[in-house]
Amino acid sequence: MKQVIDISIICPVYNEREHLSSLASTFLADDGIKKEVFFVDAGSDDGSVEYIKTLSEKDSRINLVQNPSKYVNHGFNMAYPVTSGRYIALLGAHSNYPGNFFRIGFEALEKNECDAVGGPLKQIGRGIVGEAIAESLSSRFGVGNTEFRVFKKRMFVDSVAFAIYKKKVFEEIGLLDKDLIKNQDDEFHYRLNKAGFKILMLPEMEVEYFVRNSLAGLIKQYFNYGLFKPLVLKKIGNVVSIRHFVPALFVLYLLSLPLCLYSMLWLIPLILYVFIDLFFSMKAAGGIKVKAFSFIIFPVIHVSYGLGFILGLNK
Repeated sequence: MKQVIDISIICPVYNEREHLSSLASTFLADDGIKKEVFFVDAGSDDGSVEYIKTLSEKDSRINLVQNPSKYVNHGFNMAYPVTSGRYIALLGAHSNYPGNFFRIGFEALEKNECDAVGGPLKQIGRGIVGEAIAESLSSRFGVGNTEFRVFKKRMFVDSVAFAIYKKKVFEEIGLLDKDLIKNQDDEFHYRLNKAGFKILMLPEMEVEYFVRNSLAGLIKQYFNYGLFKPLVLKKIGNVVSIRHFVPALFVLYLLSLPLCLYSMLWLIPLILYVFIDLFFSMKAAGGIKVKAFSFIIFPVIHVSYGLGFILGLNK
């Protein structure tokens, strides 16, 4: 008789050989919950595939799914049909999960408190630049009201980064959108909320997430977020507000600054932005170097996203 599985964990990986052992240990820790793990590999060349196969030979709960397209949405959609769990977790490899992550989430779902559950992010960077990036991505000035990044309290939210879902959510609203190679969770959670399902964020499930540690990596990340946001907005239709366009409008404003030759009043928004940037940079935890880099990173986030958004509109 086949064992009943409580939670099926789907974890996309790419060149994560050094982290696979700790991920498997965390996911399959003995907490009284019956689990299975699907590592979805996006073409690793560091020995990850071979190591996952070794792990699966030792523990039948560990499975390998190879994802030739490399994209998270395609990988999840490939793994989902072979899951057996009553609940489905989509988790990232660049994170540390607390020991009670699955227990707390499982209990909330069993009590029918919500249809999906996850925790806030504790964003961690390595080195001065990484620390400044982590501080900026935890600030409302940096990322707006992204609840799982800036709040640490129990609350119903529009989205969480890493969640455990009731299987009925996927059965009713479908899987991840095949067109969205970025922002796929964004669009999925829009559909989830529109269908009347609830996402609960619990501070006890806080996840340590390791951010990019370079400006180049951050620029690429937020440019791509902006690039695919117009497609998300097109798909979700009427759930659009002015805040979605603010970074793009800011970029257009910066491009229009030569107009200040005709009116110095045109500089007022830029001056206000610099003062706000300085205020939030000084609030950043860490030494003066972290604060100084934060002053640079805030506009890097806003401009990268805004440029991506403008190009995404053209597409």
